[in-house]
Amino acid sequence: MRKIEATGMDLNLLIALKMLLRHNQVGAAAAACGVTSSAMSRSLARLRIAFADPLLTPVGRALAPTNRALELIPELEDILRRIDRLSSPSIFDPMRSERAFRIACTDYETSILLLPLIRQISDIAPGVRLHLINGGDLGVNSVQDQTAELAVLSPDGNFPWAKHKILLRESFMSLVPKSALPLTRKGYLELRHVVLATGEPERNPVDALLGKEHRHIACRAPSFATAIDIACAAHWAFNVPARLIQHMTLPEHMCFTQPVITVPRFEVGMYWHIQTDKDSGLQWLRKCISGVAASINRAA
Repeated sequence: MRKIEATGMDLNLLIALKMLLRHNQVGAAAAACGVTSSAMSRSLARLRIAFADPLLTPVGRALAPTNRALELIPELEDILRRIDRLSSPSIFDPMRSERAFRIACTDYETSILLLPLIRQISDIAPGVRLHLINGGDLGVNSVQDQTAELAVLSPDGNFPWAKHKILLRESFMSLVPKSALPLTRKGYLELRHVVLATGEPERNPVDALLGKEHRHIACRAPSFATAIDIACAAHWAFNVPARLIQHMTLPEHMCFTQPVITVPRFEVGMYWHIQTDKDSGLQWLRKCISGVAASINRAA
């Protein structure tokens, strides 16, 4: 075949050739393509020039393909089939897929949302893998730089390049030593505290609300699990998301109690890049995560 640029070949000409070789008549091929017979005749003339071959020769009232035309049929059908697949939306089959999805999250989202997700999809998507990335360090921007395909986090800020959906709204309980009970505001502030180490400013939202009062922040930990372990080992205080403690067993000397200061609630959202909004695999994954979150909300 000569170069397409030199012959003016286009997709419509390839479709016309397919119909001509299928029907062996200009009129029938024209009807199949929804054009006039004269237009189909012009297409045949262009095809003959492009391929330097008559392609179809008169035999009675019909047209018979030349040997060159017969040679073209398998390749022509393959090209058109691939173009059709290219223009059709991809279909994600979770049962057959072996795709690895990269999700930015913290240990909170892993425990509350992603562990139930894994149990839910293990049978319907046995080959699918989840690559969990430390979202506490990277944040939602991990989606923009393509480190992650999806972020399930509690970020602050606006991300004009992303779409998002709020999944959960969470409140806190205070983890404190039993020796501090009954807990008062004054007693709480006198305790040593563990807080999460994040990329946020040194003063976290709780301390901002305390105004001139100050907590003694003894340690900044990288995750909820680590912070809980430190607080329990050192007899310190830590504010823990309520859902995270539902099935937690504490040492005898520690307990959970309602906060005696204002601890802001937080939202957990799912964030993805607008460029991946139509990705059928990510659409399936987002639907599964949304389903897990809906079940959690119903049970609350």
